Amino acid sequence: MMRLAPVMTLAVLLVAAPALATNWCGENGVVRLSFMPGGELQAVHEADGSEKGVTMVDVYAYLTDFTPVQRKGEAFLGIGGLEMKLLIEGAEGFITSQEFPVANRSLGRKPGEIIAGFYPGIEVGTEPVELVHWTVLFQGTPENVVFRLDTADGLTAQRTDGLAGMGCSAYYTGMEQAGQLGDLFGAGGVSAYLNYEGEPDLQVRHSQLSWQQVGQYEAR
Repeated sequence: MMRLAPVMTLAVLLVAAPALATNWCGENGVVRLSFMPGGELQAVHEADGSEKGVTMVDVYAYLTDFTPVQRKGEAFLGIGGLEMKLLIEGAEGFITSQEFPVANRSLGRKPGEIIAGFYPGIEVGTEPVELVHWTVLFQGTPENVVFRLDTADGLTAQRTDGLAGMGCSAYYTGMEQAGQLGDLFGAGGVSAYLNYEGEPDLQVRHSQLSWQQVGQYEAR
């Protein structure tokens, strides 16, 4: 029988027990939005409305550029909790599905707002790792649509000392079974562009402090 109790992870840290110690570890990795799954990430896409007068697109969030790290001889192997928020700008889009690659429990108020725990966790490494897959519907053929991750202070930043204004695109914790539930990392972000005129901005939006600057973990 699948254990569901531990999947609260980040949600427990932030909601049920905000007084729990959180070990801020800095930014490690970048969440890139893509219209394609797998290794061939695609941040720019053209799509026309179907005969039914709607446009459906798939949007994926991948953690990339992760540096394998360790602390006190213990490797950081996976994500036990995740917070991030997808913003859709330029047209009204409706998220019709939101899927995670592993068993999860989410306290997000609506699709696109993620405060989720995972069990046993999402393993991380040097290759891109899928975090979530959305299906988004638009009426007609939208133009100049930007998908991006919100860098405003969410629940994690509001309830963790020193994170106000950090500007992370996502926050994630380690896995409970690895004893790293309280270890909190941030991630940078790269937006995605649908039917976009002009030059898309595909630069990484980094937060203020990297894992090297914070110094809680070291490379392995």
